[in-house]
Amino acid sequence: MSRSVSYVTGSQLLSLKRRPNIAVVDVRDDERSYDGHIPGSLHYASDTFSEKIPNLVQSVAGKDTLVFHCALSQVRGPKCAQRLADYLAELKQDMGIKNILVLERGYNGWEASGQAYPDRNLLSRQQQTIQERPKSQDSKMGKVYGVFGWEYRKPVRAPPACPYKPAANKSSSEAHHDLLR
Repeated sequence: MSRSVSYVTGSQLLSLKRRPNIAVVDVRDDERSYDGHIPGSLHYASDTFSEKIPNLVQSVAGKDTLVFHCALSQVRGPKCAQRLADYLAELKQDMGIKNILVLERGYNGWEASGQAYPDRNLLSRQQQTIQERPKSQDSKMGKVYGVFGWEYRKPVRAPPACPYKPAANKSSSEAHHDLLR
C-alpha cells in the first residue's frame, strides 16, 4: 500500500521547521546553485533521485516528516515525494518517516512570500545582494560571463560612435571595405 503525499503551505512549513524532526528536501537540479535554497534543506536532484533514495533515507534517520520541493512543486517535487512513498511502502520496514509533504508553490512561492531565509540570524536576500554588489562594470560582466563558463575580457578601446560613418583619414572605399570585414 502506497503512502499518501500531502501539501503544506509556506507558513505551515515555517512552524514545522521549528521542530527538530523535520527535513526539507530540495529536488531542483541546477537552479539551486543560483536561485538560493531554504536553509538547512537537503539537496537530491530530481534527475538522479530514484537511485539516491537509500542515501536520503539514511541521511534523514530520526526525522519523521519530510517536505519536498522544487521550483514550483508542480512536477518534480510531487513526483520525488511519491517515489519515496512508494519506496518506503515496498520496504515493508518502519524507517520512522510518518509524513511526506510537498511545499505548495515550491521554492519560487516560498521566496515570493518573503520567506527565502526564515532564519532570523541571516540577512534578507535583498540585503545580501546589496552588500555583495560589484563596484565596477567589469566585475559585473566577469560574473555574468563566468556563469556561462566564458571568459570576460575588458574591451581594449571604446567602439566608434557610429560604425557606418567612414573614418576621416580613409577614403570611402577603404572605409566601406573595413565595414565588410
